[in-house]
Amino acid sequence: MNDRSNQRPILMFDSGVGGLTVLREARVLMPDRRFVYVADDAAFPYGAWEEPALKEHILALFGKLLDRLQPAISVIACNTASTLVIGALREKFPGHLFVGTVPAIKPAAARTRSGLVSVLATPGTVKR
Repeated sequence: MNDRSNQRPILMFDSGVGGLTVLREARVLMPDRRFVYVADDAAFPYGAWEEPALKEHILALFGKLLDRLQPAISVIACNTASTLVIGALREKFPGHLFVGTVPAIKPAAARTRSGLVSVLATPGTVKR
């Protein structure tokens, strides 16, 4: 990231407050960075939504968030949103970097003795 992007916030997004654990760890790793946490509690819980409507909702919400906040990067700290829309977000906003939480599950499992980790997920997330 260049000097200018270091001045812009990192957007942490979740449907609720579960992503606060991701935010806490990110602050430990990057104490000099500014973070903005967005919990979409107006649409919570995501598991109750039909997939097409939820996808449309999240894409529209990110259009507003990116315009308003101008973040350097967006972290999708929500398994449901990561599995459902991260590809569509990258396609719709090609100049912006999106990082999801789901890819982190495989390395986490590889570091355990059993090769297993627990994940709190909606049925839709597990299916995808």
